[in-house]
Amino acid sequence: MPVTLADIARELGVSKMTVSRAINNHPLINAETRARVLEVARRLNYKPNQYARALATNRSYLIGIVVPDLMNLYFAEVTRAIESVARPAGFQILICSTEEDPTRELGEVETLLQRTDGLIISSVLPPTETKAYRKMVKGGARIVLVDRTMINLRCPAVATDNIQVGRLATDHLIKLGHRRIGHLQGDASSVSAERLEGYRQALVMRKLRYDAALVRPCGLLESEGYEAMRAWLAAGDVPDAIFAVNDPTAIGAMKALEEAGLQVGQDVALVGAGNIHYGDMLRVPLTTVSWSRGEMGEQAAHLLLQLIEDKSPAAKTQQIILPPELVVRNSCGAQPVVRAKTKVASGAKRYALRR
Repeated sequence: MPVTLADIARELGVSKMTVSRAINNHPLINAETRARVLEVARRLNYKPNQYARALATNRSYLIGIVVPDLMNLYFAEVTRAIESVARPAGFQILICSTEEDPTRELGEVETLLQRTDGLIISSVLPPTETKAYRKMVKGGARIVLVDRTMINLRCPAVATDNIQVGRLATDHLIKLGHRRIGHLQGDASSVSAERLEGYRQALVMRKLRYDAALVRPCGLLESEGYEAMRAWLAAGDVPDAIFAVNDPTAIGAMKALEEAGLQVGQDVALVGAGNIHYGDMLRVPLTTVSWSRGEMGEQAAHLLLQLIEDKSPAAKTQQIILPPELVVRNSCGAQPVVRAKTKVASGAKRYALRR
């Protein structure tokens, strides 16, 4: 027979109402009582009846996650991190992939809002197209943005500093001596626009001319990076260094360059963004810009749970920006120089340009 609230109450010598309130984190239950209830619940292997719980609290205990592409390991990692926070809090997750389609995204969001207590969204909409989401938030929808932000939308968001991502990647290539630096641009999202701006800023700060001809429209998929690089090669004016909007497009570009007989890291320097988990296992390990996807997902989940519990007014508009950092590998043409008997701070490296 399944363990019930009455069984836990009998074990502790308290009322069933006290047990119910403790399990649901009711403010009238003190921390000591709640800890005792939860300890007995774990020991007896109590499994809450989610249907009854939902009826009693007028909640679904479901969280929706909307991402552009579930095949992209970046979003898989963010999703796992969200789940690691949501499940211990008693929430199940529903996941939808929009396949980078804005119309599909809005349809999925409308559907999920009717079935869940709140959504975590990585939007493919242009950052200025906020009308639909502003209407939803004004109507009481609990929405947290993750990875991608939107302009003039008053809701919580967790992202990295994407302008700084573009600056770090481009400035590193400039420091290696490159002057004709191209950019494989992404889609219409805030991520792509901000990384392009970071690329432009790095050039301007180093007194290099921004040349729109060195910016090639691409996308966010490996196949799109491959095709964009093939078209660039066919045009016959490939720069000596390239910053790709993300790691998948960089990997696609790397494949096209190698097929053309060029050596990545020697003939063409290449930097991506996102630190995809197998980037260091490629034939030419990929230089990239990294930030914590795990922390991004966890922070987004915590913000949404705060919205659902309505415990923190500040959470309704809180913006969390995670700092990016450069991860140097072979694809940019720089090699870490190991110096004997020299203590270097954790993560610090010295670099030499390989020609």
